[in-house]
Amino acid sequence: MVWDNGHVVEASDFRLARPYVLQRVHTLDYRAYNLHQHLTLLRDASERRFGYASLCRVEDAERIIGKLLSLSAVSPTLSCPVAMRLDSVGNLSFEVEMPMYSCGAYLRAKRYRGVAITLPLCEYLAQDSISVATDAMSMSEVAVKGGDLPIVLNGEGNVVGRPWQPLFVVYRNEIYTPVEYDTVEFNVARAAISRAGLKLSVRTIPYTALARMEEIFAVDVMGICSYSVVDDHRLLSSVASRVADMMGPK
Repeated sequence: MVWDNGHVVEASDFRLARPYVLQRVHTLDYRAYNLHQHLTLLRDASERRFGYASLCRVEDAERIIGKLLSLSAVSPTLSCPVAMRLDSVGNLSFEVEMPMYSCGAYLRAKRYRGVAITLPLCEYLAQDSISVATDAMSMSEVAVKGGDLPIVLNGEGNVVGRPWQPLFVVYRNEIYTPVEYDTVEFNVARAAISRAGLKLSVRTIPYTALARMEEIFAVDVMGICSYSVVDDHRLLSSVASRVADMMGPK
């Protein structure tokens, strides 16, 4: 189901043709996690792109999301992402996406083959209609090259990841990331890495250095994707599993 500016409609009937900014929120037991920071990022991106910020309060968003999950018949024992969008004319919408078969953030069972993709640096920390389209096109390119997930590079050939899917590499039991983003996804990952007793450092990571890494994993709002291979270089996932065990909610 979708809550669209005060009206509840079926997701199949929902269309949004206008530009928008987006945050995906992790929910469990009808509770939305890190909602204050998600709203802050949404407001900041909207103000910079459209010239205004939403007046929606955290309490309002919590109430709408909880009711919408109930109407969508989502089991409270399953994690479920909810997409929160604010468009160019000020309409706010919440869309319940497909529930995950897990109870909290987790390490996905499938492991992924990585393919290098060069993309422009992100202008906003929040996703928007342009970045969503760009990510979709990059996934098509990855599939054509025989991969599952991109390794996002800048024009200089260095790994940069995405603010909503930061990338981490493991070398000699220490974790490195190329960019420190002030996003929910990065902050959740950093807290879990600390709780796991591991060290996190921010370093420039050339793509060529990935051939020496022991693990590579990406974090999104719902959990961790661990890469199995990049350019025929086989990777492990034990550290990613330790980090996932420390990620909330559970």
